[in-house]
Amino acid sequence: MSSIIIGAFILLILLWVDFQIGKRHFQKKAPKVTFPLEPTKYELITRGDIFFKELFKDVKQAKTRISISFFTVRNDQISKDMFKLLKEKAETGVTVKLNVDWFGSITLKRKLIKDLRASGVHVRKSNPPSFPFFFYRLNRRNHRKITIIDDNISYLGGFNVGKEYLGADPKLGDWRDYHIKLVDKQMALLLQNIFDYDWEIENKPALKRNPTKPLKGNTSFTIHITEAGQLEDLLVKWLQQAKHSISIGSPYFIPSKRVFDCLLQACEKGINVTVLIPAKADHPLVKPTAFPYYRKLLAAGGSVHFYNNGFYHAKISLIDDNWADLGTANFDKRSLFLNQEINLKMSGDKEMIAPIKDAFLKDLKSSFPATEGYLNNQSIKAKISGWIGKLVEGLL
Repeated sequence: MSSIIIGAFILLILLWVDFQIGKRHFQKKAPKVTFPLEPTKYELITRGDIFFKELFKDVKQAKTRISISFFTVRNDQISKDMFKLLKEKAETGVTVKLNVDWFGSITLKRKLIKDLRASGVHVRKSNPPSFPFFFYRLNRRNHRKITIIDDNISYLGGFNVGKEYLGADPKLGDWRDYHIKLVDKQMALLLQNIFDYDWEIENKPALKRNPTKPLKGNTSFTIHITEAGQLEDLLVKWLQQAKHSISIGSPYFIPSKRVFDCLLQACEKGINVTVLIPAKADHPLVKPTAFPYYRKLLAAGGSVHFYNNGFYHAKISLIDDNWADLGTANFDKRSLFLNQEINLKMSGDKEMIAPIKDAFLKDLKSSFPATEGYLNNQSIKAKISGWIGKLVEGLL
């Protein structure tokens, strides 16, 4: 028995060393660039049926190339519908590339991938675990979800491809997400540049800033790509700018100490801090692990609301009346420090962020406020899950 305990201890030490060295390695390699852009009109999509209808329509009309990146793609019917479209376009001579995350799409069958490739669709899985830094790589995810069609139409947001995003999972119910569609050449070319960067494993192309001309006025879009800790610095900077209100929508809430301290300090200043998360859980550990954060936030004067009209998967932050961030990053340590994420920051214009703010306020009405009594009245199973989750919250 003692030899087993010693062996387990040595294994944990080796995993920790692997993770720490791997983290430093990828932090040195991580791109440190942001991409300011002239603001443009966008369409906010919050329902899966509308998202897939729009996406499939644009794919059907593609003339030159289609570049699609998702964290998760399933083997179900909606996924097969997408595969069918991609094969048809590839067979007509359109360049089609599909990038999926190795872990997020681990259930995607090899037979389906082989069938796609036989039809001319280029398929790649991001971040397969390998040496060196095997354990770190095993926890590294390409969580970016972008689509670019004909260097003109682009999509960015929280939806993946699977029946649950249509509300077809009986345990989760209706699915609520935020995804945006843009018809804008400068945005499409920028996202294509980021897609190409993720696609190439070795000889990665340079990430080019665009445009080169100075932006006009105080309104702007800014694309941020993060993958090894940069997002924490950005969030701290953004949250410290708040004067009146901070609103956060996320399926998971496990912030770093620096980020959470910003929220507590905002509460102390009298800033209205509101967090919206789902009442339902799609992970056994994440929800109970967040409860200590909710208790502290409530005690500081913030408010926490549980969305109870299905599953809430949106990833947004709103600050005051003229600032919004929408993208693929959850409000948790995995997105802050491990995942490859992409976020679009909009600033300087109340009207520009109005669709996102209106959607958030609508979803807030479909929620109930957390109370100390509710947080304390949890099952023994949930409390045990919370204790376990606390031990590994950096990987959740």
